[in-house]
Parts: sequence; structure tokens; C-alpha cells
Amino acid sequence: MCGIVAISGGSCASSEVLLGLMNLQHRGQDGAGILSLSKKENATGNGFHIDKQSGLVSLGDLEDKVRHRKDSFALGHTRYATVGGDAVEMLQPFLIEKFGIGLAHNGNIVNFLDMEDELSRDSALRLSSGRWVLSDSFMLLAQLARTLRWRDWNSGAIFDAVRSVMRKASGSYSVVSLLENGTLFGFRDPHGIRPLFWASRAGEERTEYGIASEPVALSYLGFENITEVRAGEAIVVSPDGQFEARIIDEKPVKQCMFEWVYFSRVESEFGGKSVYDVRFRLGIELGKRVKEMGLEADIVVPVPETSRVSAIALAEYLSLPFREVLVKNRYVNRTFILDSQTSRQEAIRRKLFPIASEFKGKRCLIVDDSIVRGNTARQITHLVRESGASEVTLLSACPSISYPCFYGIDFPDKAELLAGHLDNEAICAELGADRVIFQSLEGLSSAIGSNDLCTGCLTGSYPTDVALADRFAAKRKVDRLSEGESPSVVSNASKSKSKDSRRS
Repeated sequence: MCGIVAISGGSCASSEVLLGLMNLQHRGQDGAGILSLSKKENATGNGFHIDKQSGLVSLGDLEDKVRHRKDSFALGHTRYATVGGDAVEMLQPFLIEKFGIGLAHNGNIVNFLDMEDELSRDSALRLSSGRWVLSDSFMLLAQLARTLRWRDWNSGAIFDAVRSVMRKASGSYSVVSLLENGTLFGFRDPHGIRPLFWASRAGEERTEYGIASEPVALSYLGFENITEVRAGEAIVVSPDGQFEARIIDEKPVKQCMFEWVYFSRVESEFGGKSVYDVRFRLGIELGKRVKEMGLEADIVVPVPETSRVSAIALAEYLSLPFREVLVKNRYVNRTFILDSQTSRQEAIRRKLFPIASEFKGKRCLIVDDSIVRGNTARQITHLVRESGASEVTLLSACPSISYPCFYGIDFPDKAELLAGHLDNEAICAELGADRVIFQSLEGLSSAIGSNDLCTGCLTGSYPTDVALADRFAAKRKVDRLSEGESPSVVSNASKSKSKDSRRS
């Protein structure tokens, strides 16, 4: 899961991309990069500038590098590492300068190692440094470069190149790409698993366009007429601002349910459905489950931040007091998307603090957006009990996650998942809670108002072929070992030293 932004038009595209990335920081904290075209004398031979840094967008020198740059075409990326590890060389955008094409990608390609077997034979498909990068995003770029290498860059040729990607790649992908002549294009996988939006605005010389992972980044930059890229659709913006869109491949829409449950900003909207409204209705659906059980409680407490809306709805539905008495240290990164087990666990210890007096003697309903591996849920239960709570019930706005995700959320191994090998009674014992209540699948669909969802991690039924998933998961285990995780953590991440489920 990553964030992408692209701009075509105007005079400060790089600076605008930087601001867009700041609005998508929640989608990736490992690093950020911006690729732009410029006519400055210090640009590379074909006009490309590329700047990258590890960590948050607002830290480091990325802002200083692009702040005063005058350019009309740029794209940027915030990275959340899944495959490929957290090395700086894995930061996007990627650029194959020889063929004049750069790319940023959000998602995961399940069969990228098979694509690599074929594409790596072509020695011309290398980064500007001459290196070959073992990354699913780089495989998408290499496939596009291979098709567009003769610079036949009219829209028809670009649509054909996108079609070649859709034939080769199995998985989730929202992509933006920039050609050295200023052509900008983007596309979304045939199931629409990962989100992508485009928008326009009136410029001084031409209509200007933006593309981004979430509409909030585009509205912040003053774009209007924000439109969701359809599943299997590609859009092309020519250097002079001509826009064209075409459906390349149509399959049943299967948008990732986790975008509504957790990953997206609450102000965003997908498939015409407000993230805020969905999370509110998830809380109501949870409230129905609590009422059916005849469960009594004294207070409802959210685990900050993503579960707040669901917790408010639950409290209103049950006519219970809503209390924000788990206080978050706002200077700790989103722990779900940190890059190692050690950093996740340390962040949990530094992130949440209870107001003990508010828990003492209370029967507490603790609401989280999801429970994946259980580290945070276990820690919270311990904190609440230490504060004197008489009863602790954990509620998850998401159904139990029992199967791996191969589409951009970092749990590709069933052994990591609490519900992947434990029943509800065992989960309660593992987390130290009196009870654990998960959202139902029916409640999830009702809250989102759609059955056109990817629920592979909930049901084990995936929208694409995952026959090569074992190879994919094995590569991720290797990446984790290279990041310093112990073999015991990698092979049995569901234990107490497992990677954390908590996002902020």
C-alpha cells in the first residue's frame, strides 16, 4: 500500500506533488520520491529530475530540492514496503532513462518473480544507474518500457502498452507513468483493487490534470471534477493537455475492503461511498452484535485514530458514554506500516497511554479498526487491566482476518494471523480479554453498501490467480530476514513477538 500523485500542467508541478504526498503520508512512511521534467541546465540529458529520501515527506531535504523548481510535469510516491525490503534503492519513482519513462505504483504483483525471469534477460531494461531492481513495481516499468521503447508515444501505443501489462501482471496495481516528452498516463488493474483518481482544473495556458491515490490530495491542490479511474481503465494526458480514457480490460470489480476499514483518510470517498460514513455504519453493525449478545458495559473507548468514528457510532447506538481515554503520542509513526518487527513493537510501547482513573472499576468496550496479528490488542488489554478495568471486551470493526493478503497489505503468511490458526476462545485467551467480538461479513458488506469487494484476507477467495503466492510470500520472508528480523519471528509471527497489527 503506497501513495501516488502526478501533475500535468502549471509551473510548479514538483512542489504540488510534494504537497500532495504530504496529504498521502498515511499510505507510506518508508520513504518518498519525486520524478519531474525540467528544462533547467542542471537537469539530466533528457530533462528528468529524480529526488528520493528515506522517511517522512516533511523530513530530510526533499522539500528543499523541489520547492523552487519550475516544471510542468511531475509524479511522486510515498512507500510502504511489502516486497523488496526498505533499502533506499527500492524507493520510487523508478526511471529507465534510456527509454525515457518513469513510474510509481501502488499495490502488489503476485507473479512479479515470474515476470522478472523473462524481463531480466533484456539487458537494456535497467535503471539510470545501470542496476536491475527486484521489485514488482520495477517489473511493471520494465514491461511498459519494453513495449514503448521505440518512442511511438501516441495514445494508441500507450493503451497497447498498458494492455501488455494487464496480460502479464497478476495482482493489484494503480500506476502513474511519465514519459520524457511530458505525456502522463495512469491505469488501474482490471478488478480495481487499489484506488486511483484523476481531476482537472483551469490553468493559464491549458487544462491541468492531477492523478492521485485518494481524492483528498487532489482537492487540497485545487483540482475539481474529481473522478475515480474505473477498474481496468487507462487515462492519457498529452503534453499540451489533451485527455483520453479507455477501458483496457474489464473484470468483476473487487475493491479492497481495507481501504474503507483502515487505510484511507476518513475524508476520502471510494466508489461513491464516503469513508467516514462507512466507518460510522461499521460501528452501528458492531452495536447490533453487542445488543444481540445482551452484553452490558459502562464505557466505549476507541483505539486512536482510525477506529474513532466506529466507536462513536457504537456508543450512540448503545446509548453508552464515549471516552477517549487511550491517549496517543502523535509523534510515533503508524505502526502497522513500519518496516520491521522490532520497530513495530517499540512503537507500540511508546504510542498509547491510558488515563487510568477513567478505567477503574469499569466494564470497557475497546474498539479497534481490525485485529490482525494481535500485538497492540494484547498490549492494550494489559494497559486497561492495569488501570483497574473490571472487564475488557475488544471489538474489531473488521471481520477476523484469517488469510494472507497478496495485494499490498503486509501479511502474506497465514501463520502471522491470529485468526489464521486460533478460534475465538483461544484468541480471547491469547489477548487476555474477557471476550473478542469481530464484525460479521454481512455487517461489513452492509456498511460499505456493496458486495463488489476484495475479501480474500477474510474468506480465502481471491479475485486474481494466486497460484504463485508461495513464491511471493517466500520472497517477503527473505526481505524480512535482511531487515534484521529473527528467523523465529518470520516463521511464526503470530506469537507474542509477531509483527504488530496496529495502525495509528
